[in-house]
Amino acid sequence: MPRLSVVIPAYNAAAFIEETILSVLQSTCPDYEVVVIDDGSTDSTAAIARALGPRVRVVSQPNAGMSASRNLGMAATDSEFIALLDSDDVWHPEKSRYQLAALDAHPDHAFCFTDFDVWNGDSAGRFHAQPRVGALDMSHSGWIYHQLIITNWALPSSVMFRRTAYQALGPMLCVDQQTDDWEYLVRASWNYKFLKLAESMVLYRQHATSLSRKLASRNSGELMRESLISRFGLSSPDGTPVDPAELEAWRYQGWSTFADAHCARGNLKTGLDVFARLLRSGPNRAESAKRVARSMARRVFPKR
Repeated sequence: MPRLSVVIPAYNAAAFIEETILSVLQSTCPDYEVVVIDDGSTDSTAAIARALGPRVRVVSQPNAGMSASRNLGMAATDSEFIALLDSDDVWHPEKSRYQLAALDAHPDHAFCFTDFDVWNGDSAGRFHAQPRVGALDMSHSGWIYHQLIITNWALPSSVMFRRTAYQALGPMLCVDQQTDDWEYLVRASWNYKFLKLAESMVLYRQHATSLSRKLASRNSGELMRESLISRFGLSSPDGTPVDPAELEAWRYQGWSTFADAHCARGNLKTGLDVFARLLRSGPNRAESAKRVARSMARRVFPKR
């Protein structure tokens, strides 16, 4: 039984999966396996993964989405620790070693995450070559529900956790891929203490997105936030409260961005309805008025 299982969901990831897996295989942690969940890919994702050696195991399923793939991967392993990694991100070679050391040193903490760098896919050589020391960020460690309910500080590709916590929490939701992982980590942060490594240990790949992409009809992020607050409240288990001003600012940003996108290039009624609510109830009525004007101007005069 390996000490760590690295679960990588992959759907048509042939362009990136080799670099992702190799970043794990270069790990300074000796005791691990890589479990790739081939989520009904129609390209060579599975073949590329299988060719990378005996540490890599491929489990195939009909296409079911990211959350279902993560659930299958976690259930298909029996290691003491589980780590998540998206099929286009990469790790620093010392990530696993330092996270395991942190969790070993703090047996009352169940989850460990790290800082990360947003990445455009250029050469990762310099990132890999830079040494790390494994220092903890105590400002984002301990009971951090009151922080995670504001925004997801914990990038899934940076997270490692104990199998005992996974067994107690149960699987991820398979409702909305935009919020399933956030719900899981917030739920975890209500039940367990977290550790954060201060240094960046992950390159988080960003892809260009088309402005013509259909917008979601519902603001899943803000709706999930309210659902989580209704379940777990406005303070961490140790009594640390959510900062009300910060929460209100993030709520406003989430709803105004959603309204702006729909007024500019989506469902105009949806956008105007949200802006109307923001103008009625606040906060930031003046900013909302300016923003609706700007978004309408972009709708009338779209950039080519």
